[in-house]
Amino acid sequence: MAHIFATTGVVVVGNAYDYFSRTRPRTVRRRAGSRPAQQARDRAEQELRGIARAYDACPSLTLRLLTLEDVCTGGGGWTFTSDNDYKVSCTLYFTAYYSTQSEVGDALQEILTAGARPGSPIPFSPAITSLHGARETGQLLAAGQTLSWETSRHAVEEPRPCMRQQSDPPVYRCLHEPEDLTVAAIREAYGTVLQLNLNPVGYFRIGKHGKKFRNR
Repeated sequence: MAHIFATTGVVVVGNAYDYFSRTRPRTVRRRAGSRPAQQARDRAEQELRGIARAYDACPSLTLRLLTLEDVCTGGGGWTFTSDNDYKVSCTLYFTAYYSTQSEVGDALQEILTAGARPGSPIPFSPAITSLHGARETGQLLAAGQTLSWETSRHAVEEPRPCMRQQSDPPVYRCLHEPEDLTVAAIREAYGTVLQLNLNPVGYFRIGKHGKKFRNR
C-alpha cells in the first residue's frame, strides 16, 4: 500500500511539474512571431528552396511540386525518461518533386555533374557517389538529402495533405506549391517522378533560461 501511495505521489508531482513547466501556447506564438524567429525562418526557407532550384537547373529535371511544413512547439514537458530543455523550438520540413522524360540514369548523371561544381548544394558527385547499388534501391543519400525515384518496385507516394483547418501561422504553416497538384498528375503528364527529401531544419530555438539557438 505504501508503494502504491509513493508511486501515486510521484505521478502527481510529475503531472504538476509538467503543467507548470510547459511553455504556454501564447508564449510559443509570441516567440514564433518575433522578428528573430521570422528572420531565421526566412533564411532557412530560402536555403531549402535554393537546394531545390539547384536540382531544377539540371536539364533533364523539372521542379513540379514543393511541400513545406513549418512547426513551432513549446517545450518543458516532463516525463519519467526525458525533460525537454527548451521553451520554444521551430522546425521546417521540406520536400521537392521533379519529373523527367529522360532515362533516370541520364538524369542522375546530370545531378552528379552538377554536384561536382564548386559551391553546389547538391552533395552527390562522381567522386563520392556510386550509382551501381542506387539503381537497384532507387535512392541516393548524403549530407541530409535523400533523392529517390520510381522503379519497377517503387512508386513515389503522394505528399501528406495540408490540413487547412490547422493552418495557424506562425505556430503552424503548411504549403503545397502548386496547391492542388498531385504526384499522380505529374507522373501522367510528364513521366518519371523523383522525390527530394531534405532533413528537417531546426531554425529557431530558445532554451529554458532564454538562451537562443539558431541552427540556420
